[in-house]
Amino acid sequence: MSTQAYYKERLGFDPQEAMQDGVNGGFYDGPHQPKRHRGDHGPETHDHVYEENLTKFKDERDAIQKKTFTKWVNKHLKKVNRHVSDLFEDLRDGLNLISLLEVLSGEHLPRERGRMRFHMLQNVQMALDFLRYKKIKLVNIRAEDIVDGNPKLTLGLIWTIILHFQDIFTH
Repeated sequence: MSTQAYYKERLGFDPQEAMQDGVNGGFYDGPHQPKRHRGDHGPETHDHVYEENLTKFKDERDAIQKKTFTKWVNKHLKKVNRHVSDLFEDLRDGLNLISLLEVLSGEHLPRERGRMRFHMLQNVQMALDFLRYKKIKLVNIRAEDIVDGNPKLTLGLIWTIILHFQDIFTH
C-alpha cells in the first residue's frame, strides 16, 4: 500500500488531493475553495509542500504517541514508585523497562545495577528476552536500539507491550 493510500484510508481523505483543493500555498481550507491544477505551481512545489506537510503530520503523530505511551508507562510504574519523564531517555538503562514488565507480569526479573553501557545493554536484553519467552513477537528491535534511545523502535516496543498486556487486562 502506498503512503498516499495509507493516509487516505487512515484519515478518510487523500492529503495530496486536499492540498490541491486549497490555496494559501497548498493548505486545505475546505471544499469551498476552487480546485487548483497540478500545473499551477509546478510539480516540484506541489511535491515539496506535500512532503513538508507529511513530515509535519508524522512529527505530530510521533509526539502524540510519545506523550500517550509515557502516560501509560507511568500509570503502571507508579505502582512501584518509579516515573519516566522522557520515554526515549528513561528507558535506555533498562531498569524502568524491567520494572514495567515486573508490574505487568507479576514476575521478578534480574537486573544489572551498574551504569555502564554494558549494564544497560544487559538490562534491555533481559527485558527483550523476557518478552520473547512470553511469546511476544518483536520485529527488528535490538537492545542497542533502546539503549541508543531510538525513538521509532522505542515507541514500537512500548506499543507491542501495550497490545500484549492490554489484552491480558481486558480478558
